[in-house]
Amino acid sequence: MPVKMLMRRLKGFFIYRVLHVDDTPHRIALGVAIGIFVTWTPTQGFQMMITLALSWLLKANKLVGVPFVWISNPVTLGAIYYPNFMLGRWLLGAHYEAPKFRHILMVSGDSWIRTWILRVQAWWSATYNVMAPLWLGSLIIGLALGVATYIAIRWTVVAYRKALERHRQHARQLRLEGKADKKRILPRRRKPRPETDQPEQHEQQSR
Repeated sequence: MPVKMLMRRLKGFFIYRVLHVDDTPHRIALGVAIGIFVTWTPTQGFQMMITLALSWLLKANKLVGVPFVWISNPVTLGAIYYPNFMLGRWLLGAHYEAPKFRHILMVSGDSWIRTWILRVQAWWSATYNVMAPLWLGSLIIGLALGVATYIAIRWTVVAYRKALERHRQHARQLRLEGKADKKRILPRRRKPRPETDQPEQHEQQSR
């Protein structure tokens, strides 16, 4: 997919699935922040359910954060969780062998549901022995990203709605000015005069 088309789709998704959501800025921002936080936790296979549960518990928008957990997929596992693992291992000061995230990407089945099941199993098998550093680093980075996401999304929603309201007021003002200009430009229509009976009066005078 071309980069321009991808950017256009992401822009459309962000505008219509986040900024245009009929909810308060706080609930929208909290829903997205929960989705980002859950994405950075090593909970493959359960992230959508966890996002919905946390959104319900914290009274956030339940749907706006779900698409963001798709950031975490077999292609992005290494980019997301390897830094988490390294941070946790450094904080714990212990030696852990890094999980082989590349192996998870190569797992496949004869259907998409079978592939999903096999990849979830491969994920938990690869991370079972490094859960302590992986969870520690994931929680720290996930919380930091969640807080930053909440602040950024809330500010963006408020700013977008203010700009949209200014645009609507400007368009309304232009419409009113356009109607006023039409009234000034168009001449007034004169009412048709009633037909007179001048021929009848002329006949009576001739008689």
